Amino acid sequence: MNRTLKVTKLHLNKWENFIGTPVIILAVVMAITLIIQIAIQRATGISGTDPEYIEGARWNQAIMWALPGFLVYYGVQAVATTYPFALALGTTRRNFIGGTMISNALQAIFITVLLVALLGIELATGHWFIGLYVLDVHLLGAGNVGVLAATSFLGVMFCLTVGGLFGAVWVRFGSMGPAFLGLGAGLALALTLLILAPRLGEIFTGLTGGAVAVAAIVVIVVALAGTWFAMRRASVR
Repeated sequence: MNRTLKVTKLHLNKWENFIGTPVIILAVVMAITLIIQIAIQRATGISGTDPEYIEGARWNQAIMWALPGFLVYYGVQAVATTYPFALALGTTRRNFIGGTMISNALQAIFITVLLVALLGIELATGHWFIGLYVLDVHLLGAGNVGVLAATSFLGVMFCLTVGGLFGAVWVRFGSMGPAFLGLGAGLALALTLLILAPRLGEIFTGLTGGAVAVAAIVVIVVALAGTWFAMRRASVR
């Protein structure tokens, strides 16, 4: 356990990426979103309390797509760049994966707390004083703190573990590993859509937040298992 925690500390040494980068990305995306909504209100003359405006503003997805790219990258580099150094210091592969998962969970908690705090400010200020919707949106529970927290935590863990899987495959098989993994995942998705095509409308209509959460958890577990199997025989580069 001590070695596992040492791996976690090794990841946490990169404070500028662990804390600074997500904060900067969220700040920029929020600023752009607020400016766009102010421009819409000024251009149309619609008040921030207009029901039609509120419904449209709550379909804003900007905050949902702010962090996934960075998080997948962070998951890749957390494995690919830290792994050789950790093993050179005597850490086992099991300890490394365990420590990396603890680090991922801590980052998911940090980002979740940050988003919940921002939602609290948004609601307390009457949506930034003039009816601007950034976090109080439908895809994050329309102001429901529990839904936002669960979505944020699982979403961050999903991106980090999938990124970690690609990083592990790169360490194990070289540059062609992630390419084949991506092609395989794309082919599997395409075949699944082909098989389910006649029922896609019915499936999407009946889709619930709980089902999406279960699917995310399954992918996280599969990605962790894949990371373990890829790294069992991965050499130190």
